[in-house]
Amino acid sequence: MAAQKTPLDEPVIGGPYSLFEGSFILEFLKPDPSRDATVMMRATYKHDHPLCKKGAAHPQTPPLHLHFSQSETFEVLQGKIATVEGWSVTKRIWTPEDEQHEIKPWVPHSFQPVPDSTEDTIILVWAHPEDVDEMMDRVFFKNLLMYVSDVHEKKVSLNPFQIMLTQHVAATALVWFPTATWLGPLRWWVPWKVQAGFALAGRLLGLTPTMKKYTSDEEFAAFQKGNKSL
Repeated sequence: MAAQKTPLDEPVIGGPYSLFEGSFILEFLKPDPSRDATVMMRATYKHDHPLCKKGAAHPQTPPLHLHFSQSETFEVLQGKIATVEGWSVTKRIWTPEDEQHEIKPWVPHSFQPVPDSTEDTIILVWAHPEDVDEMMDRVFFKNLLMYVSDVHEKKVSLNPFQIMLTQHVAATALVWFPTATWLGPLRWWVPWKVQAGFALAGRLLGLTPTMKKYTSDEEFAAFQKGNKSL
């Protein structure tokens, strides 16, 4: 594994988790206080796995979305990763030669593996700042990614109420028709309101943002108390 460009004392506190048929390896790190982060992840895309050869069609690739409260910053340690970013949906390839990059709140974005990678891609991603009410944390990412992986591997059935509820509590919204500038804020407002409706219905059905299957007793208790360290 390539050495971190910003070597800090950030031990692994969760994982590694092998997801999406082994094509995506997820680890959670304890972020250094200097990052002001609520969560930090090390993600590895296995370059020779058939799913990674699909690029944007990889089942882990999220749809275009934005976060209202937090930035996501990433840096590439090895290999290369593609992003789609901004209302212009500009695609760019990032490598270890690039500096860390911050995707600020309200900026549409998505990550995807690069099909022609000749080595595994390893990236660090962290969400910041810490002082927000609706945050992305370890519980959020662990639940969301494990659930989507299990849906892909047909271990569970997709429940749209569950996935939208889990996403909604982290102040995250999908973006529809990003280049249709004449729609203005409707591009995120409509999917946000649709998601809010599904999230409310999910709660009425007895669902919670965290799923017991993917959450330890300790994590669940901390989540219930609003512990921002997870």
